[in-house]
Amino acid sequence: MSKINNKISKNQIAETAQHQLFQLSDVQGKSVEISYTGKDISSDGGLLLLKELEKQTGIISGISKCITDNRDQRYIDHSLEQLLSQRIYQIAAGYEDSNDCDELRSDSVFKICSGKLPQSEGDLASQPTMSRFENSVRRSELYRIAEQIALCFINSYESEPEVIIIDCDDTNNNAYGNQLQIEYNHYYGEYCFMPLHMYEGISGKLITTMLKPGRRSKATNVFAILKRVIDFTRNHWCQTKIIIRGDSHFCSQELMDWAK
Repeated sequence: MSKINNKISKNQIAETAQHQLFQLSDVQGKSVEISYTGKDISSDGGLLLLKELEKQTGIISGISKCITDNRDQRYIDHSLEQLLSQRIYQIAAGYEDSNDCDELRSDSVFKICSGKLPQSEGDLASQPTMSRFENSVRRSELYRIAEQIALCFINSYESEPEVIIIDCDDTNNNAYGNQLQIEYNHYYGEYCFMPLHMYEGISGKLITTMLKPGRRSKATNVFAILKRVIDFTRNHWCQTKIIIRGDSHFCSQELMDWAK
């Protein structure tokens, strides 16, 4: 009898530990549970944990407020935040092409991550809807999105840090077809984009990032970007020492004169 009780006790501990490990936020007041059986099964359950991280940062919600919705609201099935969530979670799961929206729009995990009930609510956006959304975002809105990402970085600190390192680097992202802004890069030997990433060198946190054509940034252009990032940071942190770290083309006469 004592052996049976001991076995039950261990099972109860295991079940409790599993429940705590996978405690997920509800969707529209309905709880989310993980199971290996069911009618509609998804292979992307790990996104639910990513959704918990997004709930802490609120970055998708913040980005959605940077975009103006000019659609006729009488005919809207998907909010801007739902469209952003669907696209971002698809990319995070490795589905980079918006064509994948057609295959994944009814996936239960992607619907939960986008704030929709998996069975009782309609599917997510199709590829044409997603393509129209992506092409509707204006340059000024992209700038506000970059600021929102930087603000998320600043808000990740409980107090003003003594020092931060703005670690800058271009990274090639090979591209194919006739996409806008792809260029042939002789160093990498590929047609590509060259997005600029800025991380904080001590914590490893992302400061901001921006998509650029497939060529190395000119020093004057890099200075214009760095100045905006530093000014934005300085408006929130007056006493923080800011160090810039990057390859030689991140240094310019304009930057050296301005930094004095």
